[in-house]
Amino acid sequence: MAPELNMVSVQEFWIILGLTAVIALLLGAGAAYFMLPKPQPDQEPALKPKKNKKSDERIRRLFALITDLTVTLNYSRVLEKSLDVSFLALRVSNMDTDRLISAVLLFTSDDVSVPDLEVAYGRGLPRPDMTTRVPGIAGLLERIIETGDPQMTDDLAADPELKTFISFRACQSGFGIPLRAGLDTFGVMLFGHPDKGYFTEEAQETISTVGHQAQIAMQNAHLFQELKSERDQIIKIQSEAQNRLARALHDGPTQTVAAIPMQISRARHLLNRDVEAAGEALYQTEELARRTSKQLRHMLFTLRPLVLESEGLIPALNSMAEKTKDTFGQTVIIECDPQLVDEMDMNTKTVIFTISEEAVNNARKHAKADKIWVKVQRLQSDLAFLEIEDNGKGFLVDNVMDNYDDRGSLGMLNMRERAELVQGVFHIKSIPGEGTQIQVVLPMTPDAADRLRLI
Repeated sequence: MAPELNMVSVQEFWIILGLTAVIALLLGAGAAYFMLPKPQPDQEPALKPKKNKKSDERIRRLFALITDLTVTLNYSRVLEKSLDVSFLALRVSNMDTDRLISAVLLFTSDDVSVPDLEVAYGRGLPRPDMTTRVPGIAGLLERIIETGDPQMTDDLAADPELKTFISFRACQSGFGIPLRAGLDTFGVMLFGHPDKGYFTEEAQETISTVGHQAQIAMQNAHLFQELKSERDQIIKIQSEAQNRLARALHDGPTQTVAAIPMQISRARHLLNRDVEAAGEALYQTEELARRTSKQLRHMLFTLRPLVLESEGLIPALNSMAEKTKDTFGQTVIIECDPQLVDEMDMNTKTVIFTISEEAVNNARKHAKADKIWVKVQRLQSDLAFLEIEDNGKGFLVDNVMDNYDDRGSLGMLNMRERAELVQGVFHIKSIPGEGTQIQVVLPMTPDAADRLRLI
């Protein structure tokens, strides 16, 4: 039976063939070649495919894990899978990982003034180590965090912070890479091994490459979560807008429209007995119908202010003030910086209008204010400042915000969420008897948005 060529590579096949020819020439007789023991396909050559097959399987698993890592949109799973990829990548490089220990340490958010690193995920760590916290201000961790670069040590057991971990006390070699988002380090991926010099240049490069890929995957996961959160906020805001419209229709036009037939019926009955009283009843009915029409027009305006799209923010705010005065008798004063408004994108203008409309509506209903001011001014070159102020009765902010079932608190939450949709910062200041100030800082550029995230 002929040997199965698919069990060795083409290169190995030609090497064997060449060696056979050389042996035949040295012996000087072609017949001698046939007297030599022939390689059996089921013996030594068969051992190589097993070794290659095992290596190929590891490589396939590694690629599968890397692919899974890059498409994972769950932040926690990215961190966990990054350790799996690191271990397998080292095994593909023929390194022993049986005694390798690893951990992902992340900064806690319990106390911002005194941050600690805690274990988020680990491999080979005993249970007590999973709850250990370290400050990250000394030894290997300090060097990683301060430099923002991978760091190595051959005396891990003596590290001033990491020696508090039971598992790392038996390790000599240590290697860690920073986990970064932009310029900020939010954690460390740490590896330890009992053998000195375990982390060769190749091993360091392998782990660093995996860590870099993990950071990209984490950034993608973070962006996905932000988009999902924004989508949920938009859905929530739309739902609340529908509920608010239903409440407004029920409390306003629905009641007055129901009263119109009653007024007409009353006028009809009075017509034969008291013409003057019947005329007065019809006049009241007419006024009721006019007021209802104004309320409906005002609702349509706030739901979709076409003037905002066609003429801009300042005309839209002025129109809102006029309609509020005409419909409810409430004075609203608009003060805007035209140059600033010209620099805004449509999303920012829409948010300013919707927050202003919500705040004015709340002040009109609850504050009993004589005047309401809406101001749009420049805070910095790339920051806009919106303030809605009234001289009404004021309230205790904490009490209102704690009562989520109250319509007023829902309105405040809606305004905050709308500001966050454009990376803005929302603040309420109110004192009983002294009025209320609603303040929103809005970024005009991506750099300004990044600065506001740190506030």
